[in-house]
Amino acid sequence: MYREKIREYYDHLSRSYRKVADYILSNYYDVAFMTAAQLAYAVGVDTTTVVRFSQRLGYNGYPELLHDIREQVKSEIYAAYEPKPLAPDDPAGIFKDRIEQERQNLLQLIIHNPPEHIEAVARLFDRADRIVVVGEGYAEAVTETIAQQLRHRGVRAEYLPNDAVKKAATLMAVDSSVLVIGVSATAYGRDVARSIEFARARGAATLGIVGELASPVNRIADLVVYAPTDVVGPMPSIVALIAGLSTLVVVAAKESEESVARHVDTFEAAYQFLTQEDVITAFEAASIPDEL
Repeated sequence: MYREKIREYYDHLSRSYRKVADYILSNYYDVAFMTAAQLAYAVGVDTTTVVRFSQRLGYNGYPELLHDIREQVKSEIYAAYEPKPLAPDDPAGIFKDRIEQERQNLLQLIIHNPPEHIEAVARLFDRADRIVVVGEGYAEAVTETIAQQLRHRGVRAEYLPNDAVKKAATLMAVDSSVLVIGVSATAYGRDVARSIEFARARGAATLGIVGELASPVNRIADLVVYAPTDVVGPMPSIVALIAGLSTLVVVAAKESEESVARHVDTFEAAYQFLTQEDVITAFEAASIPDEL
């Protein structure tokens, strides 16, 4: 299988071969209908590189690699339109049932948050000069990640750990220019609700992201986005929670095709600079006194 071969050889591939590998892994449906020349043009390499890349993976040439890619696409199409019956206790059956549950949660995320509601949420972001994000329990790790994503998109945001001392130190200084977002995956959410209650008393706008409508956050926040965490089993799912929060990051950042392109270009320039060994070596060389 081409995916396994790419994983096996990836660390030992040249930079141009990795570009081909990355493109295939991300765009294999398109690649299934490409000639070697078309793939080379899409990646930005010459056709010989594509052929040699195929041989590097152990194929006789590009046609054999293309056959493997087409078989993968064909199997996925069959799985979608002619799914095999699976027993509930079969690992594949368990996997499929869980995915179906997650799909229902994502559907409910859309249904419970209609356009006019999301527009009201967007206005909260518009009015905020700074965002403070707090979560608890299963939502804590997600909350910290979302704060990072907001910052990476140029939004002033900070993650507030679920620690009473640190929360008090931050929340005592919030005012009407701040938006406090509380994230609660379960019906408990007491600590997040208290943070929101205190922030509202200080004049801050508040937004709750809840996985359970029984969460006290749902009763206290100015606005609430419901992202269901319902699944069979003792632990909540955070899939819809992550989807809802990630989408709100895009809303807060007011992204356009142009701003995304600028962000990608700026990040790529910074990344390339930081990962070029010759740049580091040059700085080290410059710091050595001439007399040495």
